[in-house]
Amino acid sequence: MKRRNLFRCAAVMLAAVTAAGCMASCAGKDNSSSESDKKEDVNYYNGEDIDTGWTWGNVQIVGGGYIPGIIYNPTEEGLAYLRTDMGGAYRLNKETKRWECITDCIGADDWNLNGIESIATDPIEPNRVYIACGTYMSQGNGAILSSTDYGENWVKADLPFGVGGNELGRGAGERLAVDPNDNSIIYFGSRTEGLYRSEDYGVTWQPVGSFPTKGKITADGASMGLTFVAFDKSSSEKGKATKTIFVGAALGSEDNIFRSDDGGETWTAIAGSNPATTEKAARYPYEGKVSNGFLYVTYADKAFPNDASKGDVCKINISTGEVKNITPAEHAYCGLDVQGDTVVISTVCCWVPQDNILVSYDGGETWTGFWDLSSQKNNYTMDVSNAPWLEWHGQLKLGWWTSALALNPFNTEELMYGTGATVYGTSNLSAVKTGDMKIDVRAMGVEECAISDIVSPSDPNGPELYSTMGDVYGFRHDDVNTPPQQHFGDFASTDLAAADDAAQYVVRATEQGDRPIVYSTDSGDTWQYVETLPDGESDKKGGQVAMACDGSSFIWMPGVIGSQGYVTSDFGKTWTLCDGLPGGAQFIADGVDPMRYYAVKDGSFYRSEDGGKTFEYVTAMLMTKCEMVASSEKANEVWLASGGTVFKMDMSKNEAPVRVSADITEAYAIGLGKGAEGSDSMAVYIIGAAGEQGWGVYMSDDGGATWKKINDDTERWGNVNNKIVGDPKVYGRCYISTNGRGIIMGNINS
Repeated sequence: MKRRNLFRCAAVMLAAVTAAGCMASCAGKDNSSSESDKKEDVNYYNGEDIDTGWTWGNVQIVGGGYIPGIIYNPTEEGLAYLRTDMGGAYRLNKETKRWECITDCIGADDWNLNGIESIATDPIEPNRVYIACGTYMSQGNGAILSSTDYGENWVKADLPFGVGGNELGRGAGERLAVDPNDNSIIYFGSRTEGLYRSEDYGVTWQPVGSFPTKGKITADGASMGLTFVAFDKSSSEKGKATKTIFVGAALGSEDNIFRSDDGGETWTAIAGSNPATTEKAARYPYEGKVSNGFLYVTYADKAFPNDASKGDVCKINISTGEVKNITPAEHAYCGLDVQGDTVVISTVCCWVPQDNILVSYDGGETWTGFWDLSSQKNNYTMDVSNAPWLEWHGQLKLGWWTSALALNPFNTEELMYGTGATVYGTSNLSAVKTGDMKIDVRAMGVEECAISDIVSPSDPNGPELYSTMGDVYGFRHDDVNTPPQQHFGDFASTDLAAADDAAQYVVRATEQGDRPIVYSTDSGDTWQYVETLPDGESDKKGGQVAMACDGSSFIWMPGVIGSQGYVTSDFGKTWTLCDGLPGGAQFIADGVDPMRYYAVKDGSFYRSEDGGKTFEYVTAMLMTKCEMVASSEKANEVWLASGGTVFKMDMSKNEAPVRVSADITEAYAIGLGKGAEGSDSMAVYIIGAAGEQGWGVYMSDDGGATWKKINDDTERWGNVNNKIVGDPKVYGRCYISTNGRGIIMGNINS
């Protein structure tokens, strides 16, 4: 879906350290709803929203990554937000029930902001929303983005410290919270620098100097800091700052829930708020929610998602300060939501038999699990038809890494929860008591995979796309607009190749130790290890692969410095050293002639005409490094993106690379797709730049003579990899690999 939220810059003083910060927006106009947004010290520069004639969306996987947080707005029915650890933030479309990414304006220059640590939705003016951005603390300072129109437009306030949306402990929260009585006040609990507060709708931020701790470094080496902020709305009247505020802090054996009863001026630790004892190891508070005069808190003993094993659930009486342990059983706990006396919690790191979600209808006095440990019985049925690949090797689980639990405040029969792979939900939660609860997939629109490779074969009988990725391994996409049926299996891949004219043949280089090459002869339905490895290469793995266009051979070069390339024409029964192919070279197969392969190393171009057995030097090039792609319509035609521009080679003439256009000033990735009707050239796509038009996706219909930018600054997709593929069967379609936003797909408007 086309987003209309351009990035714009403004200057502001960040009072926290009296250092210059900056603000920017992914938008075109200011839709402020209060006078505080019209400060004179904010200087907006509006960007131009361009209709490029293209529509951008995603190849459908549905989920594929960790969803640490889901947040409902308590006053506008149907308004909900979702955060990912490295793939941006989403808002739920009320009509379609699909999630829509609201951070695609974040580009490569700010890629680290694509990890979302926390989201706060305004309970007084629901149009306002805030997100704390930063993937890794080591990659620079984070930022808080604020919006007055549901995330269509953003203003950025830089922070003087890092934010860890993809760090250990990212299931905590929410660290960002809007005062429910005076919504000009927002708090943020940081990982390293204590508690911060804004009193002007997120325009400026200051440290809360009276807050007594910054939290501590956990035993896992992850800086957890402050883990949640929660308000007791009943402690003040509307229009006045809420008096009673709670903040959780990662303190191992000390009381670790802090309370203020004077609007954040002074703070005290709640006695007994840390369940750790001499018999029990450290407990870190993960999530905290206030309801009906109580603060509910979940605890774990480690910075999960992987290593926690023990924890607690506590209920703190706000009036008396009494802390009551309401833990159902000894596990690590994280996820939490409360509406009235309805409480839902989730265990974490219970890999065997599985993690659980438990619900209580009496404020935590009694619990019913989605999965009943004592009877080994499921109290639910699960429908994954919206993402059938989730049936992991014939086994369905409730999920793992479950930290995002969200009860619909307008209908507590409805619960959504995020896992390490998707979003699930139920609309009859209370049926858990009778064993008749129904769960289905609710991640439609969320695309969070980190993509390592994509291939679109020209074979008319083949799939539209193959892909490999982290966590969920990869897919065959028969229809890019429909989620795949199954994933590729339990090994991550470093490279992927398919036979362009016989797409049933696919090969992958993997990180599997003793069998680093797997292949399929049935389009990825089943996979087999090669029978042998080349002599002396049994301890190597990963690396590159390329496959002849008819599947008659493929080359493998292990991913170890100094490794040589080897070719097989019998799926690994026998191997031949690729004579003349330099170690560490990049190589591809010709798209038409199965006997030809091409390679580049240190500015030299090589060619094989005998199916990869021998390579000969052809010519020197101006560039030392480049990306290559071969035409699937013309033999001997190779295109190169050098980083500086685009070149074409006609290998039938053994010619040196010829620069096709002076318009392109940078080219990081290149792909070829079906040409326009009547054209004798394939469509050429690049990720790069053309002078003042800047970074973007460009297409040429005339062999590179002229170029058109086909995206605008609302369509930047965070951390884009240097990989673009044209569809050889569909004119005007291309695919882009990202690190966290799945496979971006562009289609020309008819």
